[in-house]
Amino acid sequence: MKVVTPQEMAQMDQKTIASGISGIDLMEKAGTECTQVIESTLKEDMLICVICGPGNNGGDGQVIARQLSEKGFSVQVFFTEPADKMSPDSQTNYSRLQETSAVVQFLSHEAGLEGFEASLAGADLVVDAVFGTGLKDRPLGEWYEKLLNAINACGKRIVAIDIPSGLRGDNGLTLEAAVEADQTIIIQNYKVGCLLNDGPDCVGEPVLVDIGIDENCIENNKYFVQKQNLRCPVKRKKNSHKYDYGSVVIIAGSKGMIGAGLLATEGALKSGAGLVTSYVPLEVYLPVAARSPVEVMIKTYDCNITGEDIEHDRKRVVLIGPGIGRKKNYSIILNDLLYNTTVPVVIDADGLFHLSRNLDVLKESKTPVILTPHFGEFSTLTGVDREDILEDPISYGRRFAEEYQVVLVLKGYRTMICSPEGEVFFNSTSNPGMATAGSGDVLAGMIAGFAGQSVDLLEAAKAGVFYHGAAGDYYAKRYGESTLTARNIIDSFKYVLN
Repeated sequence: MKVVTPQEMAQMDQKTIASGISGIDLMEKAGTECTQVIESTLKEDMLICVICGPGNNGGDGQVIARQLSEKGFSVQVFFTEPADKMSPDSQTNYSRLQETSAVVQFLSHEAGLEGFEASLAGADLVVDAVFGTGLKDRPLGEWYEKLLNAINACGKRIVAIDIPSGLRGDNGLTLEAAVEADQTIIIQNYKVGCLLNDGPDCVGEPVLVDIGIDENCIENNKYFVQKQNLRCPVKRKKNSHKYDYGSVVIIAGSKGMIGAGLLATEGALKSGAGLVTSYVPLEVYLPVAARSPVEVMIKTYDCNITGEDIEHDRKRVVLIGPGIGRKKNYSIILNDLLYNTTVPVVIDADGLFHLSRNLDVLKESKTPVILTPHFGEFSTLTGVDREDILEDPISYGRRFAEEYQVVLVLKGYRTMICSPEGEVFFNSTSNPGMATAGSGDVLAGMIAGFAGQSVDLLEAAKAGVFYHGAAGDYYAKRYGESTLTARNIIDSFKYVLN
């Protein structure tokens, strides 16, 4: 499934209309699909308030209001602008709406919102169809700010159409105010703004409806990753041995931070790696050995370890970074791994800090690389302010992955994976409970574990991120988000890795 920007969605609409389907018919189809979702939650005596803006999003809202009224529900429609400011298709639907029993009211920008607020308080459901995906970074205006805040304050269930009003469809940042919906009915394709930054909080429960637009009618290489899109874990052959499924080296942990390496090690082991070897500093060998799974090999190292040492041991992938700290100079190890071996390398956490001191080594690297930063670490890597990256994470992520020819896993609620070829993949799993210590270490280990199984690095990253989130979702669904720990993610792997 593809993810689109507002501009791309507009192009898809135009292509569809050019193929012979009128804009008004497309609006009718969108409204009909949304009505079916809404109606499935309603009882006969419910009052529904629909707030419509002047654009095509408001036109969708009018179709919903008309169809619900025709089905016998009590419907009240509030317009935020006069009829002469409506888009042509919205004006057509306004004429149709007047033939129903729906109660229509035009809100005055000069008057207060007391009557509007009272109507919302008396409703059972509020439908937000004020703004669509086309909002840019410009002020909403005081009146619209008050309107959207009044919708949020009504205390009733809120359903947004396509995207919550006040949320930017291009980057998921909110303007002065934005509707915080309980559910958003997303039309045809996920919009970028629904997945990034404030988007997931404003969207609530996303429900996708298909109105028959061909997503391949335009060039687009942004995707929403689901289980059916994954190519691993790989099916195991009966006649095989441990080295067929990857020998993974994990360089992680230091005094005071041995947990990071332990979690990464178990992440790799549980994701199917045939053999995991944990390289740790001599000073923490005993506590690491005492707490590591018995299946894991433990070796000590200093900063003079070489890529040749690792290749000699038949290792298929290296993970470096979780908990190694910033006091010692790991640039020597990193440079040697990237310059002098062909073993794929996953770089995470403190490894990214050391990499940032000599980023150009990536351009001369002989080996495939996966980087797994969160937004703060990505800011350090790029030298770009975090707030600037949040304004346009797709462009920054894609440009970095292409320039340095790496797979970039930019971690967040909807983790974004950028390929060296310019593709962007948004993860479909995870929950807020996964914002917990050690979660990223587990993820890095999982990605390394998949990468070691003769799997393309991009596919390993997609699978690692997906199943990491799925394991967290499994736990959260049964026990809640607030008690979720990194250990729970590991323990839940076996229920989702099937």
